Amino acid sequence: MGAGHNHSPAETDGSRLIPRMIIAAAILAAFFVVELTTSLLINSIALLADAGHMLTDVVAVFMGLAAVTLARRGSSSPSRTYGWHRAEVFTAVANAGLLMGVALFILWEAIQRLRETPSIPGVPMIVVALAGLLANLVVALLLRSHSGQSLAVKGAYMEVVADSVGSLGVLIAGVVTVTTRWPYADVVVAVLVALWVLPRAISLARDALRILSESSPTHIDVEELRSALG
Repeated sequence: MGAGHNHSPAETDGSRLIPRMIIAAAILAAFFVVELTTSLLINSIALLADAGHMLTDVVAVFMGLAAVTLARRGSSSPSRTYGWHRAEVFTAVANAGLLMGVALFILWEAIQRLRETPSIPGVPMIVVALAGLLANLVVALLLRSHSGQSLAVKGAYMEVVADSVGSLGVLIAGVVTVTTRWPYADVVVAVLVALWVLPRAISLARDALRILSESSPTHIDVEELRSALG
């Protein structure tokens, strides 16, 4: 076969992944602006929480894109035998930290909001939440097939999936607000979104730090392996 057809699987995967990540980042960035603007206009903390999570999605995809690009380059230095692949692990740690920060901020804001709950129109929440679900679905489909090949992509994919749950929560809050006029629906959903995000961020950070510390995989029993090797 000619040299022009000699592509490794990694190169093929990377050539498909990078354009998908660029499209995903563009969709998420555009919708972040929509969510943030709407949340400020109608004073919805649940929508603000989802916008904050959407921002971490944007950052995650951009950082994942940078990590994948660096990892594909490898390393020309003999002292860097692992190339740039560890950049993906550092990206996952950064994503996890950003997620935890957003979750804690929303929890704090929700507690403050309990003291004085403003009147929030439910219809804009419903419309934006439905659009958010659609945007997250498209991005999740773009990243899903590559989420098992890269820790950075996995982190971005997990955030998008979690954000879909947040958009669903905002949708429910909007419906409850419209039908019952219950003033705490917005705050309750904001807290639930934050509590949904927090443990997943901790799990992602734990996995990444385990790799950085070169610990054994969780599914391997070291003592059993030693006994088998004899």
